[in-house]
Amino acid sequence: MAAEIIKEEVSGCLARWLGRGGACLLVYPEVKRLMFRIAMRLLLGFEPHQADGGSERQLVEAFEEMSRNLFSLPIDVPFSGLYRVSQPLNMQELKESATELLFGGHETTASAATSLITFLGLHPEVLQKVRKELQGNGLLCSPNQDSKLLDMEVLEQLKYTGCVIKETLRLSPPVPGGFRVALKTFELNGYQIPKGWNVIYSICDTHDVAELFTNKDKFNPDRFMSPSPEDSSRFSFIPFGGGVRSCVGKEFAKILLKIFTVELARNCDWQLLNGPPTMKTGPIVYPVDNLPAKFVGFSGQI
Repeated sequence: MAAEIIKEEVSGCLARWLGRGGACLLVYPEVKRLMFRIAMRLLLGFEPHQADGGSERQLVEAFEEMSRNLFSLPIDVPFSGLYRVSQPLNMQELKESATELLFGGHETTASAATSLITFLGLHPEVLQKVRKELQGNGLLCSPNQDSKLLDMEVLEQLKYTGCVIKETLRLSPPVPGGFRVALKTFELNGYQIPKGWNVIYSICDTHDVAELFTNKDKFNPDRFMSPSPEDSSRFSFIPFGGGVRSCVGKEFAKILLKIFTVELARNCDWQLLNGPPTMKTGPIVYPVDNLPAKFVGFSGQI
């Protein structure tokens, strides 16, 4: 059921992009709205017919304002991001706000999906390999043929597509790092970290310094194809964090991104109008220019 909803939303979104007739489109905000809509349906049970376009847009804007203000100073002054909503909260309201923050995971999938569009746009040879895998699994059919149903069993067979997603998350992890509290005093590289100290770990730097990865700056999904330490090390590839506190939504994110990649590859060709984007962290990684691009329908020829 979840896969069907994701496919329905992604297909509808791509159809709207293609319906623009090749006009310039800002990818990142468009993908954010798509992922927000998927999150509303799957995580909150909020069906599209329950709100018109205006109401949905208000929800998106309200949530984005909340996200921007997560790192604002919690003071009630006009220049503070929390000025508009600064008021006492009871415990129930705090619980509801926590639920909203869980719901906010759509921003990470939007970041990852935007990076997928970027890397596949910059590396057409990789996009062709994705399409060949889809063709081999009955997912890239001519207009007079029926494609195989895109279910969990079929998704599991798309090994190379999964490697494209892994390589995207290696080079451009949506979340740059995380915070933890030391449960006991320990030593790391000759430095003593006292119990109770706040510790930050960097996902980006971990991927960058990991000795297991060769040609680290190259976009090479094949590095994950064969069984190797590059795929198995728990300390070298951590786009979802690690240990017992790793991202609870990582399996959902993997399925969502794989369906997104499949639908993108078998429906669209596109051109990045500004070339490789400059990326910014705020706190999610995103392209500064919002990734302007032109989308046209895929011809079906590989």
